[in-house]
Amino acid sequence: MEKDTQKTKVNFLINENNGELFAFFPEENYTTFSNLKTSYAHIGQHSACSIAYAEESREATETEYAELKEELESIGYNLEILN
Repeated sequence: MEKDTQKTKVNFLINENNGELFAFFPEENYTTFSNLKTSYAHIGQHSACSIAYAEESREATETEYAELKEELESIGYNLEILN
């Protein structure tokens, strides 16, 4: 059996207003409404994220997102990092 090598596109972002670091999946709709995408954070894990919230956030550095990337990979994600 061939292993699935499909990658999930992700942006690691930090919202400067509250300091939240999160993974934003721009191609993964959270619901049938395309203005809500899937996101992931250490606390809360998977949740909905508005595109506007992601747009007001800045890209995290590799150092800032390293632990979150590792956590996502540990639960099975094969990531294509867009930062």
